[in-house]
Amino acid sequence: MNYHGEPLDLMPTLNLTQIRPLLECTLSLTQPIDVDRLQAAVRATQTVVPQIQGRYNVTWNRFEVDEPSGQQPVIDEYPASHDPERVRLDVLAGPQLKIQVIHHAGYDRVRLAMSRLLTDGEGFKHYLYLLSAAYAGDDLTRFVNERSGRRLVSYLRHPHRPLPSLTDLMQPGDPFPTLRGDVHHHHGETVISRLETQRLQRKARQSGVTLNAVLLAAYALALATLTGSRHLVIPAQVDLRLHGPVAATNVVQVANLTSEMPIPITVNELATLADVVQQVQATLSELHDQLAYLTPLVEINRMSRALPPQIVRRLASKYRPTAAVSFANFGRIDQARLQFAGSRVSQVYFAGAYQTMPYFQLTASGYRDAWTLAFRMLGSEPDYQLGIKILKNVATQLTQWVH
Repeated sequence: MNYHGEPLDLMPTLNLTQIRPLLECTLSLTQPIDVDRLQAAVRATQTVVPQIQGRYNVTWNRFEVDEPSGQQPVIDEYPASHDPERVRLDVLAGPQLKIQVIHHAGYDRVRLAMSRLLTDGEGFKHYLYLLSAAYAGDDLTRFVNERSGRRLVSYLRHPHRPLPSLTDLMQPGDPFPTLRGDVHHHHGETVISRLETQRLQRKARQSGVTLNAVLLAAYALALATLTGSRHLVIPAQVDLRLHGPVAATNVVQVANLTSEMPIPITVNELATLADVVQQVQATLSELHDQLAYLTPLVEINRMSRALPPQIVRRLASKYRPTAAVSFANFGRIDQARLQFAGSRVSQVYFAGAYQTMPYFQLTASGYRDAWTLAFRMLGSEPDYQLGIKILKNVATQLTQWVH
């Protein structure tokens, strides 16, 4: 069975050689999970999102799903002593989802990876909530998955209002440094405590800025401090679900419905976080008012109507080069909707795919009023040490800003 992809599914395929198109989520559970029950829950979600068992056809931008007898297992189990620490998933061969259950003494850790070709960060959360409902035994037959981005773009775009060009903004800044050494997979995480998060939120409100602008500014300041790159272009994500019509309660959106706006940031030598935050917030507000987040979506929708996916991909990669540094804010995870009956989720955080240096991405996600900053990379040991320094510098900048 073939399921046609949407035009926005092409966006994560523009640089498959340097960036693994995956999203990752790690859950720490207070008790062991029932693996058989989890497998049954995955099968139940396939009635709503059948593409998770498919392979992705790059040529035709579609997901090809075999008969049940030919489908591959999704869940792997490991003892803590043999934790592979990362998920291996080839989205071109399928499936589009992989789950690792790592058994510890008295509790489990569950690591999930999902195809970025199938969904974005918010869509990944939609799938997790659906999986949680299936694990609880809920009937999923009433749920439908809405993947179309054209309806949202049509709803948001004013017919007589021209959209700005992002060509000038997309000019790359100083590149991330290439550091020599043996290449390995690395990851890093740091938690901003509930108390510090509350202080950040309070200070952001008092300053008239969003927490997303604060995180983005701290990231830019850390990059400038540690790499010497003072002219940066960091894409900011915009979830179209927040701006479009309200979906029905039985509709999930495991889909690519997030756009990006390149945010130019100049960090002067004596700039403080307060200075950079105001600059970032002003740029974000201006681009939002101009509906700049619609520009790349309108372009790729227009090309998709007349051209085959391979040509669209080639043209789009020319006017939309992959950003050297990027930032992904997964937002808050709803703890009431993420429950695995009998096993409470004590911690959850998201991360992007492993990116081949010098491409680097920082991610942020919130759970139970605490935020986790994380990165995944494929690089040398010096690359990894620089990534850790960036992570710690961002956390330090945030702490100092509220004190």
